[in-house]
Amino acid sequence: MMDANRKRSPLITVVNVLQLLLGLVLAGLTVYLLVLTRSRETLAEPDAADTVHGLFIGAAVLGVPALVTLIAAWGFWKRRFWGWVLSLATDVGMLAVLVYSMIDESNRDGDEIALAAGFVVPGVLLLLPAVRKFFWDAATNTNLSS
Repeated sequence: MMDANRKRSPLITVVNVLQLLLGLVLAGLTVYLLVLTRSRETLAEPDAADTVHGLFIGAAVLGVPALVTLIAAWGFWKRRFWGWVLSLATDVGMLAVLVYSMIDESNRDGDEIALAAGFVVPGVLLLLPAVRKFFWDAATNTNLSS
């Protein structure tokens, strides 16, 4: 529970909304990839089985972080310390995967850079002292298991 004297600042709300949007974007991309597995154009390709398999892998790679990010955003909204930790871990993890992918493939496509930036901004905002203090204080004032 929140203290009566500790209101949620607009910065905390902005960070939470960004995390929620990030989770929704990842979930949307996952659904898009799954829809592509059933499209006529994909199934008409000569190596359709390999393409569909690749799309399923891509959906899993984006779907798991989407689910984790949405759960973290819920915990974040409930002012749970684990929501802040999970948000930060997901942002850093996805950023690392995207940067590794760009370096490994020597492909700096604008879409990949935009998606990577989508993880940098909330990650930096999560580390701002006001945001950190808000959740670290919540962790010390409440039981972590609640």
